[in-house]
Amino acid sequence: MFHGQFVSGAVYLTTDGSGLPIREAAEPTPGAGYHTSLAYEQHDGAIWQVWTIVPDAGTAQDAALMLAQIQASKLSDDDALKVPALFPRYERGHVYAQGDRVLWQGALYKAIGGHTATADDPTADPQHWAKVVPSAIGETPAEWASGKSYAKGDRVTKYGQTYESLMDGNTLEPGAFGSESAWKQLTA
Repeated sequence: MFHGQFVSGAVYLTTDGSGLPIREAAEPTPGAGYHTSLAYEQHDGAIWQVWTIVPDAGTAQDAALMLAQIQASKLSDDDALKVPALFPRYERGHVYAQGDRVLWQGALYKAIGGHTATADDPTADPQHWAKVVPSAIGETPAEWASGKSYAKGDRVTKYGQTYESLMDGNTLEPGAFGSESAWKQLTA
């Protein structure tokens, strides 16, 4: 048995047997995503080892990246093209929702509709994927069509104005009363 002194949360071992006995405890085995943390407490005439199982927090950089990846789905296509590394790589067999964006060979692709990816890459599956391109290349978005469902970030024209969908499954008419939360007007 070891002996020591407990000072400001730290234990200093003594070699002459003086001080308080140190009561050891077996280190628990944490599950995946957790680790152990050792501390000491002084009570009942002894110094006690206290193990705590805590989740792996990662670094502040890991947390910032995760937060950015969560928020990336809310970006417009133009903004998404500025930060393609925030999007996951395309995976065959993965289930994608309409509007999901993925990275493939340095380019972003957007799911046209919900599906399970069966192709080796999005370029081989044009009925489910469209390459994300900047809107500033002079192309005019297609005219809004009644009854069509638009994904978040899709752009359309209506009444001579350009609008961007703010939600997935958007069937509301842009510029109409009550559509302000569904469409963002991009042109004045």
